[in-house]
Formats: sequence, structure tokens, C-alpha cells
Amino acid sequence: MKISFVSILFLLSLLAIALSCKKDRDLHPNGWVTDPTNLPLPPKGCKIVKTTYKTPSVGRTGDQLWEPETVTLDDGQKVPVSCVGKMSYKYDAQNRLMEVHEELLFNQYTLHRYTYTPHYLIDYYELFAKGDAKPTIRIDTTSLNDQGLVSRYGGVGDPYLLYNQDRRLVDDSPTRPGETHIVIDGNLVEYVVYQSWGLRDGEWFAYDRFLKRFTYLAMRPNLPVTHPFRGDESRNLPVKEIWQLESSPDFGTQTVYQKTYTYWYDQQGQVKRRIVHGKPLIGGWLIEDDLYGVGVTDYEYECS
Repeated sequence: MKISFVSILFLLSLLAIALSCKKDRDLHPNGWVTDPTNLPLPPKGCKIVKTTYKTPSVGRTGDQLWEPETVTLDDGQKVPVSCVGKMSYKYDAQNRLMEVHEELLFNQYTLHRYTYTPHYLIDYYELFAKGDAKPTIRIDTTSLNDQGLVSRYGGVGDPYLLYNQDRRLVDDSPTRPGETHIVIDGNLVEYVVYQSWGLRDGEWFAYDRFLKRFTYLAMRPNLPVTHPFRGDESRNLPVKEIWQLESSPDFGTQTVYQKTYTYWYDQQGQVKRRIVHGKPLIGGWLIEDDLYGVGVTDYEYECS
């Protein structure tokens, strides 16, 4: 039987498609995809009820390796990671966070139980560490504002966390001139981590500034908020974060650090995994708290 050249091309095309499908299955074992272009927007009324957080596992052995795997970063680098914590969230009918339970390595755990009054948030906290006969318990009370949001990072007293009408934080240090959080179209685009102030000819001026700037994936909504009493986060998914120093006595004015955010989505358009990759842009600058600046978070949801 003779096979024409066209038939050979057709068979080769089928083989290429089969290999491509196999590659896709290998890359997306859970059916997740990284390109959300053809996905629907995630369903409304969903809450995050569980997160799993993984960091690079270099140097870990034995029972320190909890659900290990290898992830590929945005630059193609492959990094072994393993779990360091799992958090479960419970909410009431008013969408208020009631409980957060965190499982840690070595059978350790933390527990937060929240109680609300018209003016205060009461946080009952437990920490149980390996070797402890009983958990460490602490009860904290934090002031709430008229929006039901925390007005301080902790404790009671004069408020210093200010929010706009959309419940987004705009200032965490109102004793200094100017806003610390610049929000445009519902997204935080600039955050002043710290800055020094001086007076020149009766005018305030800022120097030695540390800024964080953010860009977003405009077509995708951000993740559901897990702690509503802290206000709403940006409207869209962040994709890049740039850290910049201005008039620094040690580094002058330049960008010093970068974080990129990549996402995996399920077929409903929900974010199932976020990979954050941070790296210094100049020598001598810090690497963030996670080893190699890598953090991987998986999400589980309940939808009403």
C-alpha cells in the first residue's frame, strides 16, 4: 500500500498534536492553566476556606519535607519546595472571619478565634509548639472604626489606619503629611513603607524614602479577602511589585528589589495557585524573608 506525501504530513500533524496534549497534561496535572484569556471570571460569593503555603526546601530532610514538589518560576528556574503551613478559615453569615487554624511543621499549630463588638475586635490566640505541655494563650483587643475595620495594627487608642469609602487602606501614618497608600481605580499602585520629613522654607519635603509600586492584571479580579476586618485589597490580581529607594544615604535613588506573581487557574477561572518570585536588583540588597524569595500558595474555596 502506497502512502502519499500528504498522508505522511497528516500523520505527523496528528503525532504533534498527541505529543502536545501529553505535554499539557504533564504541565497541568490538576487541569489548571496559566493563561486565563479564555476562562470565565470566577464565580461570585466564594470564600477562601483553606490555603497551603510552600517555600524552597533546600536543606530540609525527613519530616521537614511535607508534600514536596518542584515548581517552575517565571524565569524558567526550577525550585524544589515543600509545605510549611496550612491555614483553614471559617466565616459567619455576615462574612466576618470567625476562626483561623494553622497547621505547621512538627505538629505545631496556631488558632485565632475572633469576637466582634460595635467598637472592638477581640482575638483569642493559641500557639502550641513541640514540647509544650499546654498551648500558649493570648487575648488581644483592637479598636474598630465606623466601617467595622481595625483602626490600629493592634491595641486600643487613637486611630491611625485610615480607609477610603471603598474600604481600602489609604494611610497608616496620618501624623505625617501625605497619604502612604495611593489607590487608583481600586488598585494600590504605590505604598510608602517609610520616609523621613524635613521643613524647607516652611514647606514639608520627604527624603530617604522606601516605596513599593504595583502593577495588575486588569482583566482578572483579585482573590477573595480572608480578613475582612483589615479592609478590601486591590480590585485586580497583582503581577509585579517593584521596591524603590529615593534619596537613600546608602543606595541613592534606584530600584532595589522585584517580585513577580504568576497564577494557575481552574476551569471556573478561580486562582488555584500563586507563585511569588522575589529577587534583588542590585548587589547588597536583602533577599526577602523566604529563602530565594519564593513562596507558593494554593487555594481552596467554598461558594454560596
